[in-house]
Amino acid sequence: MNILPQSSSNALKTALLVTLLLASTFGGERALFAQPGEIPEALKPWRDWALWDAGDIRSPSPFNDPNQHWRFWPSELSLEIFPDHAKWQFRVRVYDEGWIALPGELEVWPQNVLSQKVKMPVLLHDGFPSVRLKAGSHQLSGEFRWTEMPQKLAIPKSIGIVRVKLDGAEAAMPNWDAAGFLWLKRQQAEESQQDQINLKVYRLLEDGIPLWLRTDVELSVSGKNREVDLGTILPQGWQLSSIESPIPVAVDDRGQMQVQVRPGNWIVQINAFRSSDLALFQYAAGAKPIVATELIGFRANPAFRIADIEGLPSVDEQTTYPSRWRTLPVYQWTTDSTFKLIEKMRGLGSQKPKGFAIARHFWLDDNGAGITYQDRMQGELQQSGGWMPRKHIS
Repeated sequence: MNILPQSSSNALKTALLVTLLLASTFGGERALFAQPGEIPEALKPWRDWALWDAGDIRSPSPFNDPNQHWRFWPSELSLEIFPDHAKWQFRVRVYDEGWIALPGELEVWPQNVLSQKVKMPVLLHDGFPSVRLKAGSHQLSGEFRWTEMPQKLAIPKSIGIVRVKLDGAEAAMPNWDAAGFLWLKRQQAEESQQDQINLKVYRLLEDGIPLWLRTDVELSVSGKNREVDLGTILPQGWQLSSIESPIPVAVDDRGQMQVQVRPGNWIVQINAFRSSDLALFQYAAGAKPIVATELIGFRANPAFRIADIEGLPSVDEQTTYPSRWRTLPVYQWTTDSTFKLIEKMRGLGSQKPKGFAIARHFWLDDNGAGITYQDRMQGELQQSGGWMPRKHIS
């Protein structure tokens, strides 16, 4: 048996991986894993060996962050609840082999878990009963057994929509709280409420290079679990950077925002940026903003430049504005209008103007009848758009 040195093995592995990735890259939309026939015949037996530790290479990434990977995408969870047992099922698309969290917890453990009718071992992983699945589409199902129906059932945060049947009748508004628990016994106080969403949008514009736009979207939801297209959340020219949300949210490259909602109060935090200067703050033609009026704060950066918002009325009452931004000037924006960020003066970065100084000297005449003086003035001349070099005036 011939054994390669470790360095030679790593070099060969790297070369094979580069070859495989090049086959994928230059194949256009016909991805490597969708078109295995594009791999040279001589390299096909080596594919798994070359890619075994390549990470989430099969998992798709959001357009704005190639380092983030979605290893799986679940469908809605269907639950049938009975006095002595429950049945559940959901589909999941797995892109890279990994752990998939299931409904339940230590006290209420899922039993008879199947994937494509094959029984799966269930282990505790990251606080949830979980199964490890290979890449592909899976139909998962299982059941719970109890002598007395529990008050609540833990649901993984990766699942966005839950359908519930109680004794054969569909529950229009499952009571699924922000902590991730589906309440089975607690009274449904909202049963008579209709499907409603109240939205508020708060923003913070941070000056600098790049310009940053911080957004809080507050959702107050009643009614049943559902997926909703809210409209456009990003104004024209802004690129999505990150989203932090307790519920599933998607924002596409046009700034359209979709959410999977359930009853409760939720805050979605969105960060966006732009590398070009801001001429007009506005939505693109044809866009449908998710609210008609927003509150916008402005965090200036005097070390970069002196700038101010023009075209918006300031707001004195900030009781609903996020507390972490309340020290800043706040403006009210009607989203069908535009406003400008006006640059008044460029700064010196970390340098500061030295100000203006006068040094004066006096000489008294010998006879005391007169006095002679000399002034020496020193400062920095300033003009709009930049700073002039220091000049001395005497």
